[in-house]
Amino acid sequence: MTNERSPAQVGVWLGLGIVALVGTMTLSLMLGAFAISPREILDWITRSASDAPGAVNDRVLSSIRLPRVLGAALLGAALASMGTVLQGTYRTQLADAHLIGYSSAAGVGAAVGFAMTPVGAFPFVPVFLAALTGALFGVGSATLRARAGRDRFILAGVAFGFTFLAWTGLFVLIVDSPRVPTLLFFVFGTLSGTTWRILGVATMVLVPALAILWRYGPGLDLMSLGDREATNLGFNTARLVPVIVGLVGVAVGAAVVLGGVVGFVGLLVPFVLRPLIGPAHRTLIPASAIAGAIAVVVLDTLARTLAAPAEIPLGLLTAAVGGPLLAWMLLRRAAA
Repeated sequence: MTNERSPAQVGVWLGLGIVALVGTMTLSLMLGAFAISPREILDWITRSASDAPGAVNDRVLSSIRLPRVLGAALLGAALASMGTVLQGTYRTQLADAHLIGYSSAAGVGAAVGFAMTPVGAFPFVPVFLAALTGALFGVGSATLRARAGRDRFILAGVAFGFTFLAWTGLFVLIVDSPRVPTLLFFVFGTLSGTTWRILGVATMVLVPALAILWRYGPGLDLMSLGDREATNLGFNTARLVPVIVGLVGVAVGAAVVLGGVVGFVGLLVPFVLRPLIGPAHRTLIPASAIAGAIAVVVLDTLARTLAAPAEIPLGLLTAAVGGPLLAWMLLRRAAA
């Protein structure tokens, strides 16, 4: 492996990332339609610990901002980690859950699940159906990966993504139910509807999926040598790649239910981190989770403050950054 970093260097980067994440989340709690000072946050924590009655700020923090900030961190961690895993699996830096169709496939299941779930209920059905459709797409894509070249595989993923997005749009417009999020949710994503119930169910799926995928990190390192070499070294790609991409589909499904279809986070974060901490996946995956969480918390804070009281869709901001990066990466590949 090239550009390896020592454990001490990696530890420093991870430690700085965690500190930055805590600071970013704290700042995000303070910003919004009306500002909340650090002292008011400390008073809220004190009152919450003592069960003392609180003011309007307490209700805003506990019911609106805290679940949204935690949701942004979880969404960013999931998307960036999944991008890292997909890039290692497909051996291309162009792999991203949004770009190659995972998110749009999961969106179909999420839309159907939302239509079946009463307003205010725990979203078990949307998460289950989104995870199922995401996993099925992932396993199907594993077979396509073996038959198509990298560029054709990416183009096929883009085509499937547009197809699934069209199906989702047709379903949303035909059903026209208040239980189903708007089409904008499935195109650009938003965390404006994050509740403790959605956050809780998504966490129950995402945390185990991320932990399992992290354990496959050494195998993803071997896959950089090629499928045959990885199998000869003990990592059976024919058996394990469908498991990995299936788990990615499950995680992407839960992420879509949490914040809609948000693109480019999984493309941008690993690209920025590899020169800093090296390509080893056992460190790159958790580092991507931390950096992705920071990125989405920052962008979501901007989404709800830049045009307040209106709100900018989260995916518009991620696309504004990720779109030019994707174009540059494609042009660089063409010139190579």
